[in-house]
Amino acid sequence: MPRRYRRSSGSDLIDTAALFQQVPLIYSVIVGVIVALLAEVAAPLLAPSYPKTNGLNFALMFLPFIQIIGGLFAAAIPLFGLWGAVSRRLELRGDRNRFDRQTGVDSIGRLNWQEFERLLGETYRQQGFDVIQRGGPVADGGADLELRKNGEKLLVQAKHWKTRVVRLPQVRELWGAVADERADGGIFVTSGTFTNDARAWTKGKNLKLVDGDELATMITAIQNTRLSWAAAEQHRACQRCGRQMVIRTAKRGPGSGQSFWGCTGYPSCRYTEPISA
Repeated sequence: MPRRYRRSSGSDLIDTAALFQQVPLIYSVIVGVIVALLAEVAAPLLAPSYPKTNGLNFALMFLPFIQIIGGLFAAAIPLFGLWGAVSRRLELRGDRNRFDRQTGVDSIGRLNWQEFERLLGETYRQQGFDVIQRGGPVADGGADLELRKNGEKLLVQAKHWKTRVVRLPQVRELWGAVADERADGGIFVTSGTFTNDARAWTKGKNLKLVDGDELATMITAIQNTRLSWAAAEQHRACQRCGRQMVIRTAKRGPGSGQSFWGCTGYPSCRYTEPISA
């Protein structure tokens, strides 16, 4: 997920609530409910027993203020969570559309650097990786993306250069980030090319170099595979109930991120087949 830089709103509570844009919506809803219970239920129960100072119970005096602020804070948390969830959904939709529009090295070269990083994220997402977008004006820790799949962590550095050549020192920098984070390997992707000594240096290391031509070929192969799957879906029937089969992606379990054939009758029919079938 991209690192977001924002100025303080002047309110610590609003700034805190805004952090819930970054987490799954369900978590923001749960925290919002907890805050509401504390402000509207726990505080009125505990305030009368608060020790008095000079004969005054300041907890009771400030209870209405606490309830108002707590209620607003409790409402703001899920609202920010919903905002974040919608924004992520729109970003992913835009990423898929951008991926589908690619036709080769020229179309990749017309992207700006932000679009290039998002394109890479979608390219690896299409291959079953969990993708964390870490880039920005300054790369986070020497990597723009973090990939995870089957317990493996890979760091990706992106250079959107139309004509420039990536040299050995830049490749070494990524490898240093891999070592610092104890990642399993790295991938350096550029829309340009690499020097021969940079490619030679990666031999024997889990460090892959992908130039513009290789990236375009990778994207085209994924696009063609998806078209083949879409054509196959029109004619594939469930062997158990006869309904149409579609391509699905496992979201949890040991096969997380892997594609498979699933019956459109789910959940009444749970018949599946491996994608190779």
